[in-house]
Amino acid sequence: MIPRPTRRRRSRSVAAALAAAAMAGLATSAAAPAAAVDATPVSVVRMTPALHDEIQRRVEAFRADNGLPGLSVAVVTPDPDGQGPVITTFAAGVPTLGSPTPVDASTQFELGSESKIFTADLLAFLVASGRVALDDPVQDFAPPGIIVPDWTDPDTGAKTRITLRDLATHQAALSDLPPNFERGCEPATTCANPRPGYTQSMLWDAVQGYTLPWRPGTDWLYSDWGFGLLGTILANVVQAVPEPQPPAYQAALDGVFLDALGLSSTMLEIPGPRLATPYADDGQPAFPWDNTNALSGGGGLISDATDMGTWVAAHLGYLPAGAPLGVRTLEDTLQPVSTITRSCTSTTPPRGCTTVDFRMGLGWELKSAASWQVGVPWAFKDGDTAGSSTDTALAPSLRAGVTTMFNKHRETGEQLAIPLLALLVADGTPGPEPQPTAPATDPAAAAAPAELAATGVTTSGLIGPALGAVAILAIGIAVLRRDRRRRATRYGGSAR
Repeated sequence: MIPRPTRRRRSRSVAAALAAAAMAGLATSAAAPAAAVDATPVSVVRMTPALHDEIQRRVEAFRADNGLPGLSVAVVTPDPDGQGPVITTFAAGVPTLGSPTPVDASTQFELGSESKIFTADLLAFLVASGRVALDDPVQDFAPPGIIVPDWTDPDTGAKTRITLRDLATHQAALSDLPPNFERGCEPATTCANPRPGYTQSMLWDAVQGYTLPWRPGTDWLYSDWGFGLLGTILANVVQAVPEPQPPAYQAALDGVFLDALGLSSTMLEIPGPRLATPYADDGQPAFPWDNTNALSGGGGLISDATDMGTWVAAHLGYLPAGAPLGVRTLEDTLQPVSTITRSCTSTTPPRGCTTVDFRMGLGWELKSAASWQVGVPWAFKDGDTAGSSTDTALAPSLRAGVTTMFNKHRETGEQLAIPLLALLVADGTPGPEPQPTAPATDPAAAAAPAELAATGVTTSGLIGPALGAVAILAIGIAVLRRDRRRRATRYGGSAR
């Protein structure tokens, strides 16, 4: 077994004190949140008693309707008495079937691919500190002797190299999982979960032996491999370790922003009494994701609602006075860095490519106000493991967001954060009059994509619940989506 990175655990009192500082009057020095579009508020969201009760009702109904063992939610809204956030947590169910102990805000869940945003957070810090640039070629970070493939244009002979930007936006033309993924089972030839045994050497061997199917920076193809590669590269920029060792991913996150925010429950997966038992979609216990080696940047973290609420608040611009650079740059991940016009599900024919129109931040999908009828521009990321599911939806212009976690594999596309965010928007009161803005220079800025880009979650059964008197997500209207990404079902699916 590859040794798991361990982490010094802070006392809850210290973590609570740091989180409280980020949530109270210390936020007066925070800059306006970095939004992908015009940030002028169209409404003001308040966590009223009625809204609180409605969210709790929906949380309990969502758990019951989808047969979930346990569910935990954090909602971030502006403080009506100051410039800080109000972070409200909700819970339902149990962390383990048959347990007498209910889920609460300290229950940890596997984050799956929400870990990719933590990797993007690390990238934003390293860009702001001048240690890397988004358009740095991956070749610059390869070990000696490793040749990262280029794309050669068949007509002009021009070469295109894979960049860090390509990895952070799923445009590197890399497959979902590396072709040599099964090598993580060595010395066995197959196993249930190759992730803990998949080393840095295996990762770079896969890169060197890969043939690019198209030019990097063009088509969008969701890639665990790409974000695993990005996480390993960035961890080694912060603290290089020999290739036989797992990358120092946890240490990099700790030093850049986790410790500064007091996020002591956010770590690479370590079994413990607070970690919810993962369950497969058939209700049977699933294997732990245990993604603690070279692919950890694509989906290795666990966390709880207390930590995730503080993390969401920091992305929305609620910062403590004197926050270090690694905390101040979290909201930079919400800035658009690429426009996506075509999405594919495979690198091999038939590639399942379709025309799309959305933008990417670093890791985040940036959606229009019309998309899913949320009502304001928003950002989205979700994640799945063999037995846990998460989703986060943010409205930067309203400085409001929702993050959810539950301990069951998402098989039929259950989403909770999106309708809860739409509920916040619909429940808001009128804010300042919108100010005229210059026409967007990016044609995708005004686009209204009709569906989420595939993040490995089949959502063909998604139904938006009613939004009180505002019937913008009326119950009974099925929003059909098709799964546009190849699922690695043999290994419980990729972390997405």
